[in-house]
Amino acid sequence: MAPRPLGPQIQIRPVTSESDVPMLAHLADIALKPDGFHEFRRRYSSKNIYDDCAEKVTASLRDVRGRYFLFKAVRAPESASESQSDVDAKDSVGKEETIVAFAQWQIGYIETPKTDPFAPKKEMVESSTLEAGVSNVATSEAGDQDEGEAVGIADQEASKPVYPNPDAELLRKLSNSYIGTIRGKRHLFLHRLMVHPSYQRQGIGQRLLDWGIETADRENIVSWLFSRPAGSRLYERNGWKEVLATEVEVPDEDLKVAPVISMLRLPKGRTG
Repeated sequence: MAPRPLGPQIQIRPVTSESDVPMLAHLADIALKPDGFHEFRRRYSSKNIYDDCAEKVTASLRDVRGRYFLFKAVRAPESASESQSDVDAKDSVGKEETIVAFAQWQIGYIETPKTDPFAPKKEMVESSTLEAGVSNVATSEAGDQDEGEAVGIADQEASKPVYPNPDAELLRKLSNSYIGTIRGKRHLFLHRLMVHPSYQRQGIGQRLLDWGIETADRENIVSWLFSRPAGSRLYERNGWKEVLATEVEVPDEDLKVAPVISMLRLPKGRTG
């Protein structure tokens, strides 16, 4: 089923105010809720999806170096159809617009903090570029792909985990994938792409991707993202290719989590 075209009631605008942060964090939370990764973060991370997104988006808006670009898809209430009127009341921002999706991009180089190699190893030291931002397009945005058949799992690091906390261990593996591939390249990083469940399969995710695709091609830089299997088909259609599928190791038998897919896109015209 082809996505429905966006009507004039949906507009893409820059995110410029911290007043939008609660709604963006709420979107991230509900977009990931059907995925086992949501429960994984709740159990094993020091921050849940909502709090982590709110913190990282706020930091992006306060960044004075011009590295971050955030966009939201908004619907004006007066233009909305009756079928879309049941959106959670929490989704409303002020009286003029409803945020139904957003994307968070970053342009620059990998930045890793300097650490003391002789200091005790306690927790994962995050790259300020990585920020543990696993981007996602919710299942119905790319609903023709089944999570169980999405990708093969790489035989990576079968030895004893470095970190006892599953979330920190996953971040270590994702960092290795990201840093090992990007190295010193200037690049574009899609940290988050979230679409409200009531607005999926309408082409909104594609519209939010368009800015990054055009920017990367214009500046001749590669683009990186981490995807959930449900969203990877959309990225593949736009030129991203799988680099690695990282197994999410879960100690509790009652929770199953699909792998995280590292994806890279070369700018248009470049083949390697």
